[in-house]
Amino acid sequence: MLRFIRLSLTVAAAIMAVVVLVLVIGVRHTPAPAGGAALAPAPLAAGDPVERTAPPLRLVDEHGHILSLSSLRGRWLVIAPSMTLCHEVCPMTTGALMQVQSRLRAAGLASQVTLAEVSVDPWRDTPARLRAYRRLTGADFALLTGSHAQLQRFWRFFGVYFKRVPQGKPPDVDWLTHRPESFDVEHSDGLFFLDPSGRERIAVVGQPDVGGRLSHTLRALLNAEGRANLAHPQLPWTAGQVMDDLDWLMGREVPGSTLAPVRAPSRAVATGMLSGSPAPLAGVHSQAGELLGGAGALRERIARLRGYPIVVNAWASWCPPCRGEFPLFAGAAASYGRRVAFLGFNAEDSPGAARAFLATHPVSYPSYQGSTASIGSLASLVGLPTTVFIDARGRVVFVHPGQYETQATLDQDVERYALGQAAD
Repeated sequence: MLRFIRLSLTVAAAIMAVVVLVLVIGVRHTPAPAGGAALAPAPLAAGDPVERTAPPLRLVDEHGHILSLSSLRGRWLVIAPSMTLCHEVCPMTTGALMQVQSRLRAAGLASQVTLAEVSVDPWRDTPARLRAYRRLTGADFALLTGSHAQLQRFWRFFGVYFKRVPQGKPPDVDWLTHRPESFDVEHSDGLFFLDPSGRERIAVVGQPDVGGRLSHTLRALLNAEGRANLAHPQLPWTAGQVMDDLDWLMGREVPGSTLAPVRAPSRAVATGMLSGSPAPLAGVHSQAGELLGGAGALRERIARLRGYPIVVNAWASWCPPCRGEFPLFAGAAASYGRRVAFLGFNAEDSPGAARAFLATHPVSYPSYQGSTASIGSLASLVGLPTTVFIDARGRVVFVHPGQYETQATLDQDVERYALGQAAD
């Protein structure tokens, strides 16, 4: 699952590539119009510190009953921005959350976890429409709405953007009234996890991946853009990954998790494999597992390593996908560390948590630590994990957002983008 990080290392080409990447992430339909940036938050501000306590906000359920976040204390909460008149992504969100709800029941966790779609369409999503949407789709989780002011306050905390925009041509048709819709709502897509004390723990950017399968009713709600998203979701997250995140957050060890453990080489084995490395790379290995300075120190280290390709992996101890891929980086660093410099950047984490994680997940390279703001011109982080490949001349040649699932995939990218040995 993706905690997306915007990376723009000092090379101009890399900055431009990341700017393009940021423009397409988290916003349905079209980007916010020119001149509106001052009014709209950045889509899905996943770079904000985790473990923030959500404010005491109140919403309305499908029956018109007031529901506050504080009333859900004691339960895990997974929420997604959605709207009943969405034709591009939200029917997929409904389908994915129905899959999650089914898995929660099978795991005996339905009484501990609440799933909810919270509206980003205060203009049309009334309690009556929510009831109609439940009858139409069979959604078996909470559906919540509110006034424009309530939803604006609610979603501002999570960094979610929504705005009323003109309807397309030809216009989509309202499934309830069977009349052409007169406007649309542009909004961010993602998923947010809150713990039983009301603290935000994980923010996921991207679209749900339901394997191309939806019920006939939900599929019928999609327009041409939605059907394209169904086939090829951008920055996809799955029901299985949601369960993996919940298992990790709740401290559950479940056999067969999609984040299957990978065995990393021991410190002694890695040391033997890296024996005889050139001095600049040996200096990297001598600081294995250490947590060093901030973004400035990382920039200086990259400059001193000119002449060697570099792989920078941005991670956090609280990020399940980061934890899942960490042994892969331990293996790649041991295999390629005599020719490639591996470095880590620990983002939006506490030093104590980061050091504790490194102590139990040994790698043959150090990590630098800082906030998403402190990385500045070197790297502007918009989610985790993300990996940046820099060639021997200091040029960013590839940015890989999200988790590496297998050693072979990571090794292939090291060969191709760090060493330039893979065939095009």
